[in-house]
Amino acid sequence: MLHKLLSKTNLASGILQVDEVETGNPKSCLKLVRLLTPIMFFSSGIAFGQSATLTPMSYIGMHTVTVDVPAKYASVFPAGKTLSVQSDYTVSVFHAGGMTKPRFMTFGPGGVLYVSDMSAGKVLALPDADNNGVADAVVEAATGFSGNHDVKFYKGSMYVTEPTRIWKCTDTDGDGVYETKVIFISNIAGNETGGHTTRTLVFDSINAKVYVSVGSSCNVCRENHRAIIEQYNDDGTGRRVFSTGTRNAVGMTLHPSTNKLWANNNGSDQQGNETPPEWIDIVRDGGFYGHPFAYGSGVWFNFAAHPDYTALLPITASDSAKVASLLQPAALIRAHSAPMALEFFDSKSSAAMKYGFLTALRGSWNTTAPNNFRGFKVIYGHLSSEPDTTVDYVADFCTGFLTDTVARVYWGRPVGIAIADNGKVYISSDESNKFILVLTPKPGTGMKNVNSSGAEIGVVYPNPAKNQFTISLNLKSAANVTATLYDISGKEIKSLMEQNFSGGSHLQQIDIKNLPAGTYLVKITANNTTVTQKIIVEK
Repeated sequence: MLHKLLSKTNLASGILQVDEVETGNPKSCLKLVRLLTPIMFFSSGIAFGQSATLTPMSYIGMHTVTVDVPAKYASVFPAGKTLSVQSDYTVSVFHAGGMTKPRFMTFGPGGVLYVSDMSAGKVLALPDADNNGVADAVVEAATGFSGNHDVKFYKGSMYVTEPTRIWKCTDTDGDGVYETKVIFISNIAGNETGGHTTRTLVFDSINAKVYVSVGSSCNVCRENHRAIIEQYNDDGTGRRVFSTGTRNAVGMTLHPSTNKLWANNNGSDQQGNETPPEWIDIVRDGGFYGHPFAYGSGVWFNFAAHPDYTALLPITASDSAKVASLLQPAALIRAHSAPMALEFFDSKSSAAMKYGFLTALRGSWNTTAPNNFRGFKVIYGHLSSEPDTTVDYVADFCTGFLTDTVARVYWGRPVGIAIADNGKVYISSDESNKFILVLTPKPGTGMKNVNSSGAEIGVVYPNPAKNQFTISLNLKSAANVTATLYDISGKEIKSLMEQNFSGGSHLQQIDIKNLPAGTYLVKITANNTTVTQKIIVEK
């Protein structure tokens, strides 16, 4: 005998009605559970789906440096500022003064650095002909924009993004000034200008495509034309939606080896200090990325937390199907970090970092007591190989802009990142002080982990660690690998590993569950290559 169930669930202004479900039919019962479970979980404030575990934080070797200020910038950049940066880099001011809101940067013809000055409506060229790490001059390469965030070069032309359109600019006489401007793409976001208005642009020369990120108009809401990434042909035609649920993918770039599109995301507010974590991931054609319903690999928001979320109800079967399609992101970092530029290192970069990326964390307003502001730094994300799609760990790369997390005192707010072929890393700040820093690699950067034996030893992770940590190895040939533990004074404690490995990439886990909490040194040797790294053990 078949029984029929009439179910109504009411939460605030949302009503979900399921009519005539055959309780004797397993498929019907399963459908009912799938439809009702999100609503029941929302009403109890419990997340539905897998937990959203943050990507492990590690330590890649840092040192504190005083930012070098060239004499020409002494009057416009505060003296005595210090930063903690990856140990292989020094820091100096590349350019300061005369900028109102420097956002994204790129390299143009001749290796010249260009920056989009959003509030000024300009793109500035900053040549450094003598390669001394100081801009020789400031050239107004193009002007007359409104809300310009990104700048890119493609096939000899310069492209500049505005909230609802993209300009194609041409330097007809080769003087470095792009005096001819035509609209390349228009009607972005349905010509809406509210909400998240920055537009990031990526050209894919291999597939002759263009990608444009279009941020949402709101915190969370149902909308058209927004919270998406669009794809075009590289002549500006053929507009189509490439992915959805990307609330505000400010950072977007192609992987230098796989050519896959990667992006990061600024998550929504009013869900608490640690929800939702920001994601960094590959952008898949047709993929859904959570906004405005969920985050991580399928964790539903608490719809009773704020009126913005309650207004999304009732949840439909289509909404549930979208959330069910969510995949675990490549990386999840702390909520309200506000990731900006996303740039990969490449095969010419240091051996320890050539598979990874940098992303700038501008920081968000949406934190409450104890007012632990976060962001205001640049982090590194590590991939163990070129085709890898999971971030093994993230680590601080450049910190110190935020000097008081309670009073919210900061002297810089990183936004743009550009990585030059010579390994220099440029970082722009668009608030408090407006400047561009250059992090210059020391001679031989990255080679301390590699020698003629062909052994590359990555940093240990996670760090801090609890029960185990992992050693990353890349061996061109077979090698005997040892790992020895020392206390912080350098006294040997015990051998952690001695093992023969074949050539290739390896991830070796080391058990430390019986090790007391504290700070230790790990000495790793592979043939003639030796690396000593600090690790913190927590219990």
